[in-house]
Amino acid sequence: MARHIAWMVALLLLSPAAGHAGTLCDQRHGPPAPHDDKQDGKSGDARSGQRPKWWVDPKLRADLGITEQQSAAVEAVWSKSLPALREARERLDKLEDALSVLTQREGSDEAAVIAQIERVESTRAEANKTRTLMIYRMNKILTIEQRAKVKALFDRPDASRRGPSPR
Repeated sequence: MARHIAWMVALLLLSPAAGHAGTLCDQRHGPPAPHDDKQDGKSGDARSGQRPKWWVDPKLRADLGITEQQSAAVEAVWSKSLPALREARERLDKLEDALSVLTQREGSDEAAVIAQIERVESTRAEANKTRTLMIYRMNKILTIEQRAKVKALFDRPDASRRGPSPR
């Protein structure tokens, strides 16, 4: 259950990220919402499906009881982690593209395909470790009650971030 929660939090934390960092999260929920790097996280755009940063948005901060100090600390964790996540996403995209070409080419050597799969999965694991560590660091900043509120916020159904329910 805790692992599922971590994936959900990660999906929502990374959805405001530019590029494809959000897709490092659980792929079942579809692609991340587009994001403008200039957005400061204070307001989301309902039309584009963007979500505000829960630690910056005044209404969400009030609902979650996030203090100025906590907001700044979570933003620091986010800002420090984001470049590594973006870089990993770019590397993963390139490696997956190469794997796709390799698997669709006639006469590809199976050993080469296996080696490329290893590179793809190793990069994916590295990105997941980075993301999980970011979530862990953010959780350390929050109180138990705040973590429960964040979890409840992310557990709510939201058509803009989830596809049709598999249930």
